[in-house]
Amino acid sequence: MAYMTRNRNEQDAQTASSPFGYANHVAPQIAQPAVTQLPPVISLPLLLRQPLAEPSWIVPGLLPVGVSLLAGPARVDKALLANQLGLSVATGTPFLHRFPVRQGRVLYLALAESRVHVRGRAINLLNNQHSPEAFHVAFQWSPFRQGGLADLEDTLAQLEGPRLVIVDPLEFVQPLRGDNAGYGYRARQFTTPEAALSFFVPLHELATRYDLAMLLLHHLSDDWPNSRRDPLAGLSPTGLTAASACNLLLTTRADIHTCELHYAGVHVAEHRLRLTYDNARGEWREEPE
Repeated sequence: MAYMTRNRNEQDAQTASSPFGYANHVAPQIAQPAVTQLPPVISLPLLLRQPLAEPSWIVPGLLPVGVSLLAGPARVDKALLANQLGLSVATGTPFLHRFPVRQGRVLYLALAESRVHVRGRAINLLNNQHSPEAFHVAFQWSPFRQGGLADLEDTLAQLEGPRLVIVDPLEFVQPLRGDNAGYGYRARQFTTPEAALSFFVPLHELATRYDLAMLLLHHLSDDWPNSRRDPLAGLSPTGLTAASACNLLLTTRADIHTCELHYAGVHVAEHRLRLTYDNARGEWREEPE
């Protein structure tokens, strides 16, 4: 053993004394390929035999855990419908007097409305009922790429049992268009679909981690669906992107007091509801079929 050690030491000394010895000595170690793990691959028959996992729901049949969109032209009161959903989840009462909900805390980012507007809508919707402690409101939030996403995660960690996050509107925290958007009526959008949809990935991971739904409000052009030039347009039944868990499209029918809620998703069957604005209650109500 001493002989082998001595010979190895002598060999190392000779290698070090040679001007090219060090490179020749360490080159084989550098050239060794790194061991990497290949992505998992399964056969189609095995894929077909695997049972599908049942999604976790916040509103069964309508709103699963994950990131969903509530979109429509600006003239349609999407915020009212979102607030009705938020109060239903916070109080555990059926949404639209029809859909049972999974009760929990709600975080509503009212980024385009004043405190007076939010207070007035809440008073009308509560209709002299007790205000739920589980409904939380924020009027300012940083863009997601400038610390807003980290703030959202920290806020959710402090809330006990969060089940719904409403972002109104999405564009205030996640710009969807390029810097030249709005500079003249001939300006063209250069945002690629990949760039416009990349924000879904961290939001979906956050929603899955906290077992909640995120509802992102998005304003479409007034000539929708005649014009589909929108960053979130896609091939889903609603005409919106298929990257979301569920798309809820709210469009007017005869006037702004009557609308149609068209929703569909990966685990959500396509359906259409006719809604009418109830002046006495200040809320959207489903029309009887």
